[in-house]
Amino acid sequence: MLKKLLRTLLLTALYMVAASCQAQPFDTIIPGSDSPDSLSQELRNLQAVERDLAIEKLTHEPSRLEAYIELADLRLSQGKLQEAQRFYEMALEISPKNNRATQGMVMVHYHLGEFNLARERIETIHKSAPLSDFNRSEIEKYKRKLQTEGSIGLSIREDDQGLLEVVSSIDGYFPSEYYPKISARYRFENWSHEDNNQSVSSRVFSGTLNYRADDLTSLQVSFAPEIFPGGDSIDSYSLLGIGGTDNLKLALRAGKSAYKDNFFTVQNRYQESTTGISFYGDLHRRTRAVQTVTLGEISDGNSRRRYDSELIHAVFYQNAPLLTATLRFYQTTFANQTDQNGNQNNYWTPSDHKGAEFALAWEKSVGANWWWGMDGSYISSRYSFDNATKKDENGAGATIFIGYRFSEGQIFASLGDRLHEYYRERRLEVAGNILF
Repeated sequence: MLKKLLRTLLLTALYMVAASCQAQPFDTIIPGSDSPDSLSQELRNLQAVERDLAIEKLTHEPSRLEAYIELADLRLSQGKLQEAQRFYEMALEISPKNNRATQGMVMVHYHLGEFNLARERIETIHKSAPLSDFNRSEIEKYKRKLQTEGSIGLSIREDDQGLLEVVSSIDGYFPSEYYPKISARYRFENWSHEDNNQSVSSRVFSGTLNYRADDLTSLQVSFAPEIFPGGDSIDSYSLLGIGGTDNLKLALRAGKSAYKDNFFTVQNRYQESTTGISFYGDLHRRTRAVQTVTLGEISDGNSRRRYDSELIHAVFYQNAPLLTATLRFYQTTFANQTDQNGNQNNYWTPSDHKGAEFALAWEKSVGANWWWGMDGSYISSRYSFDNATKKDENGAGATIFIGYRFSEGQIFASLGDRLHEYYRERRLEVAGNILF
């Protein structure tokens, strides 16, 4: 009986030792964060200190470098910016050109509102590591978030219906130095519409406030009154909220704007109030799916419904982006094809318009500054009015574009001819921006 009891105790002890040998340092049980007594708080603090010291005292150089970076990443995710900065700096003392530690310092400076230091760190990444065109463009996008940006642009659009539309714009982007999650954009647009020797002009003054809670959640509010000659105005606005997970995001939007289907709707100050919802997510690391529903209410009492489904796929060659392929299906319906007097509406109002579009886009860098590219598309659609005879509208189109990057901005130009809805349009765009 005694031997059996001793055997049982021995097996139990061996099991406990074995279990403790398999446990990781972070698996140590400590009091919960909601424990109210001071002793529990001290135990938690001691546990954290001992864990950090145990990793910091590693003597093998590569392990120590990795440990510093891991600790810094952990502190950054916890919002402990000062501690994260200390560990990143210790890692950079061992490996001054370590990209991961440098990128971590960029994030620390960004969240602390130290935009100048963040920009300097980004320039360090540029100098110490060759970047693919794709990665360089992604860094440029992030860099623009840290700097004040001024832009100027000109767009000329002409369609087969006889409408000539010219838009010139000036805008400025301003990140907040004290609240890194907030940025503002102010924009001025001058619109000119011409058709059959008639013209209408308008001016749009817009202000946009963007709040980015994190990489997954943001809120954008815009107010953009459009003023016409004679004092008429449309108080346009838009609201956009985005949230979700890494794999699936939801975008909700609402707004009001001038309804610019043709010269008649512009001349008579038509307005459209819209609400919409979009779901989008990555089916694969190179494939994204987007589903959008848009509901519009026009000021003359008509209603518009729009459904879009998109698949976007990036084609790589030798681990570098080569092409972007887009397949889109859409359907548009209007509630009324005639006005209250039974006359055909003076803007396009099909009872049903279905179509599909396939597009390919290609881009190539030439040297360190120049880049150019083109995209081509083919649209096949069918529409009808009041369920009458169905008509087909098919056609191909293409756009070529060229750009030049310099240290403080870029210049861009494009020229395109493509089918849009039920008509063909030609568009010329020129734009430039400068970072301050």
